[in-house]
Amino acid sequence: MQDVNSNNSELAVSARQQDVDIKFLFAKVFGNWYWYLFTVLILSIIGVLVYLYVSPRYTVTGRVMVTGYNPQGKAISGTDESTVLQNLGTIFSAPNSVSNEMEIMHSRTLVEKTVRDLQLNVTYWAQGPIRFDESYINSPFFIKELTLKNISSPIEYDIRVIDGGDKVHFEDESTDSVFTMSFGDTIHTYYGSWVLLRNPNVTEKNPHHTLGMIINGWPQTLYTYMEYITATNINEYVNIIDLSISGPTPQKNEDLLKYLINLYIQADIDDHNRIADSTIAFINERLASVSESLTSVDKDIEEFKKANKLTDLTNDANELLQTSTTVNQSMQDKQVQYKVVDDLENYLSDAGNSTRVMPTTAPISDPAFVQTLDKYNSLELQRQSLLQTSTEANPNIKSIDIQLGQLRGDLLSMLRTYKKGLNTEQDDLVSRNSTMQGSIEKVPTQQRMYLDFTRQQNVLQGLYSYLLQTREQTAVSKSSSLSDVRIIDEPIRGPLPYFPSIIIITAAVIFLGLLIPSLVLFLRELLNKRIISTDDIGNATNVPVVANIGHVKSKKHGKLVVSKEARTEVSEQFRTLRTNLQFLMPEASEKTILVTSSMGGEGKSFILLNLASAIALSGKKVLVMELDLRKPNIYPVLNINNAVGFSNYIISDIKTADIIQPTDVHPNLYFVGPGTIPPNPSEIMAHTKVQQLFSDVKNQFDYILVDSAPIGIVTDALLLDKYADMMLYVVRQRYTFKKQINLIQGLANDKRFKKINIVLNDVKQLPGYASRYGGKYSHGYYSDGKRSVFARIFRKKRTQETV
Repeated sequence: MQDVNSNNSELAVSARQQDVDIKFLFAKVFGNWYWYLFTVLILSIIGVLVYLYVSPRYTVTGRVMVTGYNPQGKAISGTDESTVLQNLGTIFSAPNSVSNEMEIMHSRTLVEKTVRDLQLNVTYWAQGPIRFDESYINSPFFIKELTLKNISSPIEYDIRVIDGGDKVHFEDESTDSVFTMSFGDTIHTYYGSWVLLRNPNVTEKNPHHTLGMIINGWPQTLYTYMEYITATNINEYVNIIDLSISGPTPQKNEDLLKYLINLYIQADIDDHNRIADSTIAFINERLASVSESLTSVDKDIEEFKKANKLTDLTNDANELLQTSTTVNQSMQDKQVQYKVVDDLENYLSDAGNSTRVMPTTAPISDPAFVQTLDKYNSLELQRQSLLQTSTEANPNIKSIDIQLGQLRGDLLSMLRTYKKGLNTEQDDLVSRNSTMQGSIEKVPTQQRMYLDFTRQQNVLQGLYSYLLQTREQTAVSKSSSLSDVRIIDEPIRGPLPYFPSIIIITAAVIFLGLLIPSLVLFLRELLNKRIISTDDIGNATNVPVVANIGHVKSKKHGKLVVSKEARTEVSEQFRTLRTNLQFLMPEASEKTILVTSSMGGEGKSFILLNLASAIALSGKKVLVMELDLRKPNIYPVLNINNAVGFSNYIISDIKTADIIQPTDVHPNLYFVGPGTIPPNPSEIMAHTKVQQLFSDVKNQFDYILVDSAPIGIVTDALLLDKYADMMLYVVRQRYTFKKQINLIQGLANDKRFKKINIVLNDVKQLPGYASRYGGKYSHGYYSDGKRSVFARIFRKKRTQETV
């Protein structure tokens, strides 16, 4: 049962400590409200300066849709040889991937061309009411760069428009060179040459208006904009690309994105046109060859008719010709296909065509062939694009060359396989035709020869018509000039700047205004190694704290603050300590109190002297013994002659009564001084006459208060342990180290003294706490002798109202 009660008590203490910790945190915050207010005020000033002096930054966004993207990743193919080239603009072009298009749109080539065409490496500035801002199109002048060398650092000019706006004065801040130019003049400098142009939309005649111009190198400008421009696809299920760029000049960023998008669209159209141009060139070559063959056959027929004097063929072989027409037509179709495939095979086999786009005249509807041909053309276009900015030694180009070689081999393999199929079909048709030839042999030789010429003519005419139709379809596809990219939203800036924003600055001021002081207070508490409150003492020792003595603001009384007339808070705390001694020392024989501390400066002499005064005021006879022989400081406060004292008593034959002196503090308060400072204080304390001295004074006084040397420095106090009925260990707030409390606990564990109690000295009210008696609610109970100006004014006014 006792264990249960003990556990419940521990839980209650733990809960109470936790509650005090929470109160302490809130007290720290509200008690240091002025630091929070000061921080918020400073941050508010900084926020206002940032809002006024930082150029607002806007985000410009635009959206485009890649309409040619095929989610299945397959190209659309024709169904038979008559429709192979019908959709030439889209069949053999690569299906657009949104990821690939984002990379192309953000590529160095397109961004560099945009930067150079818009001449974005030159910025124009103008002094506004508060700050310098980029003027962009509002600049009264522009320059047109003719040449620009590679410069590592920006060229900055301080500019004024003079002579009523007809001339411009330039001052180079880096070289201190000064020159004046008229509009239309050309200047040659160490970094390049440029022409000064007038902006017809802006007039500037104020010669005192500060203008500026900065010329940056191309590489720096290029990589700056490549870093600023972003291309994203917010949803993988849609083929829409979001373009954005942020900066302080929204109009310039809008123009940049618009130009970049248009440049990308034009590049896409140029890719399609290059495929169409390659196809048309191939068709023109074949048309010239077929035209020559067709002309030759026509001449042969003409000569045959003239030689055999034929004007009209008999109708005897009409039925035979009708029967063979179907076979001959099939043979003609296969021969046309075979001829086209053979030409494509020769084209691919020719090493001179290894870097050219593959013509799209193959009469093959097989999806595998169409996809392979599509991939081959895409890689060839990609290789040509890379060669514009790199050489063939580039690893990417070499990798593409390897892929092209593999695809070229695959295409040749497919063409040869298709040719074998055509040969098989032609063999079958030849067999059928041979059967027909048996019947045709009955036809006159002239008619049979004429039939051979006619068949050749029909084949060539069909091929010629086929090529003409294909060329027209390709030309129509090229002339359409349509791109797979469609603009959804034109680039436009947001309605409000994203920085500096009043909402963001206000939130930052409030957040940092709370965070910074809290962190400072937290770190201060975390790094603090000194005693702040009784909790710090309680966490290190179980020795009780019997009194908290407050901080003495007034120094007019010196160390003695307890007197008959004193009604201060500190004097009442000493009276409370005096009352507690009655419970701590209930036996009549318990009279001696040893006062010590861990080190000098903790106020043990202050505590002893005022406690003695408080006891004397209660009518008790009190003796103060200053036995801190190393650094005594009480006798000067009491204005007592220290010629004869404790050390003289030990080393001479004088009596106890000879060293006891009355004081001016109170008739009941007597004093024994340290006497002559000895060279060996410890040996003096260990002398046998010390016991006789304590025995004599105990018979004469009600209380004996002994001031000893700090126990944390020397052992003098330990030599007096057998004479002391109780020890008061003085600890000073914000002065005593926390680790020194372990010394008190060690004394308690060793039981060197009968009773050990702690007095916390120089206690200042913690922020937010009314920790001392009365605290902020003690108005009217204590009189500290000093009031603030506001308190005196308020008291005077209240007195007048009362009267």
